[in-house]
Amino acid sequence: MRLKTLGVVLITAVSLFGVFYWVTDTPRRDSNLATEQQNLLAYGKELFALPDTLHPANPGCAQCHGPEGKGGQVGDTGVKAPNLHSPSIATKLQANSHYVNLVIRFGGVVVSGNVKSPMPAWSAEVGGALNVQEIDALTALVESWAKAAAASVPAGTPPPNTAAAGDDVFHNLTTAPACASCHGQDLAGVPNTYPNLQKIGSAPVTDLPTPISGLAKLQADYKADPRKFLENWIRDSAKNYNGGAATGMPAYGPDALSDAQLQALITFLLEHK
Repeated sequence: MRLKTLGVVLITAVSLFGVFYWVTDTPRRDSNLATEQQNLLAYGKELFALPDTLHPANPGCAQCHGPEGKGGQVGDTGVKAPNLHSPSIATKLQANSHYVNLVIRFGGVVVSGNVKSPMPAWSAEVGGALNVQEIDALTALVESWAKAAAASVPAGTPPPNTAAAGDDVFHNLTTAPACASCHGQDLAGVPNTYPNLQKIGSAPVTDLPTPISGLAKLQADYKADPRKFLENWIRDSAKNYNGGAATGMPAYGPDALSDAQLQALITFLLEHK
């Protein structure tokens, strides 16, 4: 009788433990996941601040993007690395959840098509300095910045007319091909294909891959008002400077580029002298 009673007690205890474990399992897993995510972000921040030990000629993330990832100069090249606290990056993640990971692994060529992009490929699988775990930590960090930036901006809020906002438009426009996809992350373009814009704030580009009929008007308009010229060129270069014939530069109407985005973009471009 005693053994039977003991068996009942043990079975009851095991059953109660099972119920307790089941009830508390999800919160426990959520807590463990949150801890792991915090550790991953902390590791990502540590890596972000380090130089490229495998390739000393390459600066580390913070040396270009700034210690907080908010953009900075790429050495003495005159090129500015983009702000990683960008709502546009979050938008791109919605279209491709691997976007940030791919850029870190394989470099700026992923977004610009320029094999000479100053953003190096960091993955060890292509000769870079970082292993899979390190790539994952940096990916988590940049994604967290982008998503936080997106959450802080109410939907439909126009960008301010600043060079920083224009930098974001240049590199991360999502409603049409981003400027950087042709002109490169560093604005250097591709010889004989896409113009170099690194000195667009000082003079117009006249050595165009596709000759235009309105070159004299282009030069006169730039001299009179560089901002107004860039508005005309970006909105519809074919109509405004080539008698309606294609120039190689697509037209960016208001549906592709809002007025606020256009002004911020121009402010950014005019800083390049």
